Amino acid sequence: MIGKVGEEMINDLVNQKRIRLIWTLAWPLMMSQILQTLLQMVDMWFISNLGITEAIAATGYSTSTLGVIIMFSQLIAAGGIALISRKTGEGDEQGTFVITEQALFLAFCIGTIITILGYFFSQEILYLFGMEKAVEGYALTYFRIVLIGVPFTFFNLTGRAILQATGDSKGPMMIFIIMNIINIILDPILIYGLHTFDGLGFKGAAVATAISNIVAFILMFLTIAKKVFDGNIHKMIRNFRISFKTIGRIIKIGFFSAIQAISRPITGLAMFTIAGYSGTKAVAAFTIGGRMFNLVFIFLTGLNMAISVLVGQNLGKKDFKEAEEVVKDGIKLAALNMVVFAVAYFLLPKFIMLAFIRNDMEVVQIGMNYLRITYLGLMFVVFPIVYGGAFIGAGNTAPPMVASLVANWGFKLPFALIFSQVLGWGANGVWIAISGSVIVEAGIIAWWFKRGKWKHKRV
Repeated sequence: MIGKVGEEMINDLVNQKRIRLIWTLAWPLMMSQILQTLLQMVDMWFISNLGITEAIAATGYSTSTLGVIIMFSQLIAAGGIALISRKTGEGDEQGTFVITEQALFLAFCIGTIITILGYFFSQEILYLFGMEKAVEGYALTYFRIVLIGVPFTFFNLTGRAILQATGDSKGPMMIFIIMNIINIILDPILIYGLHTFDGLGFKGAAVATAISNIVAFILMFLTIAKKVFDGNIHKMIRNFRISFKTIGRIIKIGFFSAIQAISRPITGLAMFTIAGYSGTKAVAAFTIGGRMFNLVFIFLTGLNMAISVLVGQNLGKKDFKEAEEVVKDGIKLAALNMVVFAVAYFLLPKFIMLAFIRNDMEVVQIGMNYLRITYLGLMFVVFPIVYGGAFIGAGNTAPPMVASLVANWGFKLPFALIFSQVLGWGANGVWIAISGSVIVEAGIIAWWFKRGKWKHKRV
């Protein structure tokens, strides 16, 4: 029999192996997020140098609107991760082939439909998201050009989910690195011109985005053909048949994730409005603090995906204990991430705010309160992130959606109004509502997870 010390050593080795596996899957997505953030900053820098205020504002409206539209890709990506990770765990190659074909076909079709509808109703859509009349011409032009790349973006995001579900996160990362590099190279050429080419002005940024997405689409197609279909593109195309049953399974799983993903940016826009009732300075502090909190989620987003894949694969193998252990280690890693950032947000909030604004100490003070109050609740985000990933991997996407909708629509929005306006707590009331909503979401999803039914979910 193995002694107690020997058993502990074996457990330590298993834990280290599991954590390395989680990290291996998570870090490429983290890199992709960092690069995407940098690309957005570079894009805005080039457009800002044109000196056209309306073009800058129009780009902001367009990209914010597109950000919500892109969330519809979760309809396919979440279902793809759940089904393919399960098939990978089962060792079912044929099942993986079929689901991959249907998911990519569905992604491109939905992306195309959105492009067509978005083009014809672009004016109404942009006004829905708060576009001002003064920037209408610029916004419509930019929005319609970028829409060209939406079908390819949907394909790319679904392709990334498929490859990650099979355990390959480095391949998609390299594709997105190349895509971002192409975009950055094309930006100054298409915006300002080169030699005899005069440039397209701010429209050049939109064209660069569309072109880079098309290039990424070609690379993604070839990568999937190689890694999923063993390099046999003819097999991939020749044997394709539309399977409404498989498409139905993908949509059934992804539907709740899509609702959850779309809901978040919409409630975010509503919170800007509520924060605005406390004055422009509160909105400024909210904007700066929100950007800083994005750093917290760089690792958490990668962790969420890694948990999804590993839980799905282990459920495919019927290894329920390992699936549970993956989640436990995920909670530890997420908690460590929150502790690290807590040092900055609790002890150094003044220095963080001063890095962005030095000429208005009132904004700095409001921002300090925002960082500290909100982060108290944000510490509990480890549960929605990790348990949410486990639910996605299990194909049980309703619980995260319900928890999110109740927390955001049922708690955050109404209580932000009550605390800030009815009770007169001002901006601090908004921050308390945000903090409390995370705790509410964590409590709901933790209760649902502890029931254990996710382990036996049929997909």
